[in-house]
Amino acid sequence: MIQGLAVLACGFAVGCAQWGSQDSAPSASEYTAAAVRRLSNGNVSQAEDMLLRARALFPENEMVLRWSAHVMQMQRQNLEAVDALLTLSRFEQLETVSLAELRGQIGDLLFAVGRYGESFTYLRAGSFGESRNHRAAKAMIIRAMPYVARSLNYGDGEVELISGPWPEMLCQLGSKTRRCLVDSGSSMSTLTQSLAEEVGVTDIIEFGTVRDSMGREHTARIGALPGLTVGGVDIGPMPIVIVEDERLAIRDPFGGPDNPPEALIGLDVLSRFRVSLDLRQNLATFRRPQGLVALKAESCLFVDGCYLLPIQVDGVRMWFILDTAASHSSLTNAGLRILPGGARRVIPDHRPKANIRQFISRKVSGLVFETSRVKFTNIELPVVERLASGEFPVHGVFGADLLQHCRMTMERGKVLLEQVAKAQRTPRD
Repeated sequence: MIQGLAVLACGFAVGCAQWGSQDSAPSASEYTAAAVRRLSNGNVSQAEDMLLRARALFPENEMVLRWSAHVMQMQRQNLEAVDALLTLSRFEQLETVSLAELRGQIGDLLFAVGRYGESFTYLRAGSFGESRNHRAAKAMIIRAMPYVARSLNYGDGEVELISGPWPEMLCQLGSKTRRCLVDSGSSMSTLTQSLAEEVGVTDIIEFGTVRDSMGREHTARIGALPGLTVGGVDIGPMPIVIVEDERLAIRDPFGGPDNPPEALIGLDVLSRFRVSLDLRQNLATFRRPQGLVALKAESCLFVDGCYLLPIQVDGVRMWFILDTAASHSSLTNAGLRILPGGARRVIPDHRPKANIRQFISRKVSGLVFETSRVKFTNIELPVVERLASGEFPVHGVFGADLLQHCRMTMERGKVLLEQVAKAQRTPRD
């Protein structure tokens, strides 16, 4: 969350109520407030357009630059966001953010794109406040990282998935081969404490709190994984989040696997590939990114550590977390509020408590989903609340139950979904 900006933007609401009716041109603050309102309603393209116009008129306005950088991060344009924040860091005086916090944000972005050596000074400068533990920990493990993340030697990258409701595969962690779950709902790859010890993770340090795909916070540590090989591609040393074994059981309100994974491969790794997952064929491919320009590929947004996929639900555009590790798709209260018919369509959901951790008391039936090249009809979704920052709405979760009917191709924030028929495959030798 951009600290301090949301409150300031709300303060401009009165001025923005007169948008278009004033004799004078809108001010930078009015442009910014209008963009923030559009973001809170899920209209990122309108917000981006508003901020582009504002930057043309007010190229050195602090609020305009900060919100522009925020939208760039949502669109996974991290280096462009770094440039905007570097411009801000050269201002003689800042009014809405300290220079230290600004430098910390730059460090976070450089670390995320694998420019570890460059990020060190910025992370150290920004190690205070809410992000103190995260930045201090990342700065500490940089000594075990290369100056920049290793350039990948892409090959065929075809991998057999282990049959089951989630996309699991064998990966090499250090010198050990273990089952790993491909988790598009996790921003960073993660190991259990037990596995971290087994594969020789070093430089382990407290990381503070992190969020799971339901927005729930829990404590974690971070360390340096000596090496990771995915789909035959050697990633090399990389930062890895470490959680208690039970935390990685992939339990949600609908239960979880009998044999939970010990490792999650998150977006920090997946974003370096063109990844295709076909749960019908039990096949995954990891290839060189080439720019996904296929017709009807959707542009996702990166919010609260997750990719948000745009979906037309009964004709209304909504944003759903794309989460391959979620056993079941669901709707949030925010999604229910904008769904045609809304609360009138909610009916009791009497799931047997013996099979789940939490009793789900509400559901909506008869939904129609359309996104990319797929269409689902007569969908039934439970209503499950998810904690979120509030800057951008999360209307639901698109999980493995629906992905089992699709071939998903994901590259650099773009996602192509194609419906596929069940086919028989002969296992490879």
